Amino acid sequence: MKKVEKLLIIGIVLISSILLGTMTLAKPAQANASIVIVIDNEVKQRIPLVVEEEMQTYEFKFGEQTGYLEVKNGKLRMLEMPKEICPEGICSETGWIARPSQAIVCLPNKIIVTIQGLDDKSDEIL
Repeated sequence: MKKVEKLLIIGIVLISSILLGTMTLAKPAQANASIVIVIDNEVKQRIPLVVEEEMQTYEFKFGEQTGYLEVKNGKLRMLEMPKEICPEGICSETGWIARPSQAIVCLPNKIIVTIQGLDDKSDEIL
């Protein structure tokens, strides 16, 4: 096999892998999925995950504090909390999640936000 043929095969495999990976990552949230908010190892709220163009904001309480989630196009993210509540802000820096395998975690406040689909057979780790 010539060097050009080897490079062509490697290029085709690489492009195919990239396309397959982006299609998998771009997969939208499942129909009938829900947002699950777990605070201190207890499910506090379940919210239907809607796939709409319009931004939705949801409020949840933990202790004396309030947190906010934004939902748009079947994706969600946690809005930034004050530094005295969440000093590192990692939960808001997580960004958008859209699949059941993803989670937003706020360790100082013991908050876990996940997407759960109807066909999600995985065990919850609480």
